[in-house]
Amino acid sequence: MTGWPAVLPDEVARWTPWHRDAEPDGGSGSVRVYCLPHAGGSASAYLPWARDTGQPDLTVVPVELPGRGTRLAEPPAAGMDEVVDGVLAVLASRPADEPFILLGHSMGSRVVYETTRRLAADGRPLPLSLVVSGGRAPGTPDVAQLHDLTDDDLLERLVELGGTPAEVLEFQDLMRMVLPVLRADVTLLAEYNERIRPTVLPCPVLALGGSDDLMAGPEWITGWRCTTAARFRHRILPGDHFFLHQQRSEVLAELAAEARAGLEAQGA
Repeated sequence: MTGWPAVLPDEVARWTPWHRDAEPDGGSGSVRVYCLPHAGGSASAYLPWARDTGQPDLTVVPVELPGRGTRLAEPPAAGMDEVVDGVLAVLASRPADEPFILLGHSMGSRVVYETTRRLAADGRPLPLSLVVSGGRAPGTPDVAQLHDLTDDDLLERLVELGGTPAEVLEFQDLMRMVLPVLRADVTLLAEYNERIRPTVLPCPVLALGGSDDLMAGPEWITGWRCTTAARFRHRILPGDHFFLHQQRSEVLAELAAEARAGLEAQGA
């Protein structure tokens, strides 16, 4: 699937449910940061970011994927192309000359990488920087075949990675809602990883990792260097797989630095 999907206002609103909420508290920053979550995750993970006033030159836009959060009634995406189509619809709604950054964590890192590949292939404006967090570069082996795990093992693995208290497993109703989305996401990733043939991007890449990440440890983060022909930086921060939420202020500062470097390069 290539090209731009049809863009409808209500469709864009579904994919960016807190876009308007970000404006009063976070300010109308000159650079928008579109944020994609981890497998099974919701845009709500980035709601504190959208309300953070620490970096006034940024406007954080959480992107909601189908099957979770405000889109709970919708079926999860069946494949990576479907996810990317939705992100492209959001980007197509912005002014063509408005600078932006793409940020994706864990599964989201693959989503923003694939989105940027489609933008480049279509000759569309590219992000000032592609920021990938807590994920291995495309073409590298995953730590485990999560889609092959039983429900119990999959949930236990989620707790091991951090960010999910073990007590959550006791809430059966919650688990019944989370499991189908998590299962769909890890299956989507497994299928994507089998067929992906990585290519080099023409835009800068910033790769972030957690010092104690069991899924994408520091030794894997530098692998993103091979995905760009432009500027590359990487940084390892304290924390587990969900370090970016534990170190939100530091990550926002890195995003602001990327925004400044990108704007300076555009003005050169």
